[in-house]
Amino acid sequence: MAKRNQPGTEAAPATQQVVTGNTEKKFERPVTFVVVREGFRVSDREYSAANDPFAIEERNFWKRVATNHSYREPVAIVQYDSKKHRVW
Repeated sequence: MAKRNQPGTEAAPATQQVVTGNTEKKFERPVTFVVVREGFRVSDREYSAANDPFAIEERNFWKRVATNHSYREPVAIVQYDSKKHRVW
């Protein structure tokens, strides 16, 4: 077989190269919040804000549970982390 010449396989000189900036598009999830009790997720829902009235109501429920029926574990509304707060 004969060799074929393929034009354009060499890199363009530095004066002709165009830099267009960062072309990577990162998919960013919206920030959501969940209710945790001693670091473990207890809420089924994810809330759009930490001061969401439904999130506060659920946090208050879990605080009552921790106070009356358990060992007073800390209950908080924290930012959702897909690794720590996944649902099995």
